[in-house]
Amino acid sequence: MSVIRGWAVSDDVALFAGTQEGLFVLRPTGSGWEIANHVWPNAVLDSIAGCANTPERVFAGVAYDGVYRTDDAGRTWKRIFEGDIRALTVDPTDDDVVYCGTEPPHLYRSEDRGETWHEVIGLQKLPEEIKKRWWAPYPPATGHILTIFVHPDDPKIITCALEHGGIHRSLDRGESWEDVSGGIDYLDIHVIMTAPNRLDRWFVSSARGFFTTDDPAHGWARAENGFTRDYFHDFIFLAPDAPGKDPTMVIATADHSPGSWRRPEFARAAVFRSTNCAQSWERVTDGFEDEMKPMVWALRAHPTDPNAAFAGVGHVIRGPAEGPSGPGSIHVTRDRGATWRKISDVPGMRVIWASPTG
Repeated sequence: MSVIRGWAVSDDVALFAGTQEGLFVLRPTGSGWEIANHVWPNAVLDSIAGCANTPERVFAGVAYDGVYRTDDAGRTWKRIFEGDIRALTVDPTDDDVVYCGTEPPHLYRSEDRGETWHEVIGLQKLPEEIKKRWWAPYPPATGHILTIFVHPDDPKIITCALEHGGIHRSLDRGESWEDVSGGIDYLDIHVIMTAPNRLDRWFVSSARGFFTTDDPAHGWARAENGFTRDYFHDFIFLAPDAPGKDPTMVIATADHSPGSWRRPEFARAAVFRSTNCAQSWERVTDGFEDEMKPMVWALRAHPTDPNAAFAGVGHVIRGPAEGPSGPGSIHVTRDRGATWRKISDVPGMRVIWASPTG
């Protein structure tokens, strides 16, 4: 692995890169980036989440193992939950409230920074015909929660994306749940969220489509104008660059699902962006290869620079049993996703978090 000189940021930020070979903590040096720590080198990380007002506190989800917490910006870690962790999020309105999702699909909440946990059992009360859709195309075929979205303007609204299984929503902080997958025919769901500061514009990415709606209970419609790919994963919003304008959206895509990526061209990944809330999309070509063999798995907005974001790239491997990791890399944009530059080589990337350190 190596660190690329140049494209350092002017402010203090720490990157937490979850890979096929553990977690890397990177910091800018002024002329490049350095690896400040590397933990769990034999583990796969599928989730990382940090705190809005306590940036030195970050949670890492290690697949087949558990949740770990750092209170000193990644220098030391403490295991706080045991399980096969696939999703993590911190309540954006309360740094003490943490959610984790597992395989098979169960949802847990902590009200004390992860010191104690209890299951959000309402999710298990969904009808059996809904729960029968919780599956995965590889052993043990049980599926998992991949994304937990707690709405920043109303934390009682919790939405879970299941891979596979659909979209489930609670309007009462997890007491009761409803399936809101209408309009999506293949329920391999990846990421769900709303446009910033809105309750009436939702977006979801999946293995066979990108969708939008004014209310998930009303059903979903495709929002794919301009795409030349059909597999959709991480997407982010960058704040509007002027009053009254839409936020910029950036999304990671590929050509068909991972089962086809063993072909010579592999994923054929591509990054697209939209400046009109997904009414249309344009492909980003500056900084990425025309035919990208690895997948762009992770996108994360910069915590203090509204024009910047990070991307994590890596070859697909489902777990440690499939052998050593392929190569990966971290990239940065400073112009709202129009151009990208590589800042570090790491093993195959899966997830990324960016925390301010100043």
